[in-house]
Amino acid sequence: MISNSMLEEIKNNLADNYKGDDAVLKSLLDEATAIALSISNRVRNQKNIDELSSYIKDYVKAEYLSRGGEGLDSLNEGGVSSSFKDNREKMRNDIIKDGKRYLYKC
Repeated sequence: MISNSMLEEIKNNLADNYKGDDAVLKSLLDEATAIALSISNRVRNQKNIDELSSYIKDYVKAEYLSRGGEGLDSLNEGGVSSSFKDNREKMRNDIIKDGKRYLYKC
């Protein structure tokens, strides 16, 4: 389901933040792809999945960087402040707002 080129691009974008844990990154990429397909109603028909690649990559990078902070809205530690977004909700909203969701007649 995942593209090796997409995986390599994510690794390159993470740069020094990437710790060489391919299994975690592949798992996040699989999860993001499944979520994006579901949100865009492409589960049965996976054509034009390339239209979703930027949303998937952004989600994977955000989830990878926020690991360990699950369930937190913000964190203040040693004078450094961090705030966390709901990455799944952001990807959902972006896909829908950008018109990438297929609508079916019942």
